[in-house]
Amino acid sequence: MLSQAANWIEIAEVNPPALPDSRHLMLDHVWDHVLVTDNTFGKIRVSPYAFGARITHDVPSVKPTVVASTRDRNILAIESEVRGALGNGVRSFLVVVGDTRPQVEHMSHHYEIIEHLRALQSHLPQFEAGMTTRFRDWQFRRRVDAGAEFFVSGPIVDPATVVQSMDALRRDPADPPVYVMVIPPFSLRWVERMETIGAVPTGDRLRAELADGIDRERAWELSLEVAEAAKDAGFAGVILTGLKFNTIVDEAATVWHRARR
Repeated sequence: MLSQAANWIEIAEVNPPALPDSRHLMLDHVWDHVLVTDNTFGKIRVSPYAFGARITHDVPSVKPTVVASTRDRNILAIESEVRGALGNGVRSFLVVVGDTRPQVEHMSHHYEIIEHLRALQSHLPQFEAGMTTRFRDWQFRRRVDAGAEFFVSGPIVDPATVVQSMDALRRDPADPPVYVMVIPPFSLRWVERMETIGAVPTGDRLRAELADGIDRERAWELSLEVAEAAKDAGFAGVILTGLKFNTIVDEAATVWHRARR
């Protein structure tokens, strides 16, 4: 459980397929924890609740945390999905606002959802509910007060920005654990795109290096440096994000697991 992090945890973000398939089997003994996204960038995919359920049934070595986006569901729809996932062994949920798209009517509020899920814990199978947060102390504190049991923040691409990001939260040791999203900086264009969706701005030194061009090996090296800096700064773990599924189960797994030997 991410809310009870006793040890450092490394998590891979995975997107469900557009249509049902067996790709989740590729996660077996590759990643211990995965974060299952909910229709990122408004692209319709298989329900993350259903995908998380398939993981718990078919790949018991992997623990899924399912993203619960409030962007286009009311509170009853979200509770129904959570109940179904609980019945299939999913025990971890991350509440997010979701992508803002003009054609979507926002029908539910993420603070309302986290409070509702915490209330459900009294009479449903054991589960945990976390929230995302920016690196702003007032937002973090408000979400702690709302009852979130763990937090996800970031993404971060530059190791030099890790400490200042954690400091910005003014986190008390008694506060719930915080996980940071990590994105390998494969190119300046890729980093700038990530910054438009909330990534922590990259420092001048790394930006200059990216402008000169770096290879994938260097990009992976930087992501590992972010992880090490995050561990030292007091984060509970990292979430490798922004990558294709095949990259997560192949290249990313090889690079990260090799670095841990």
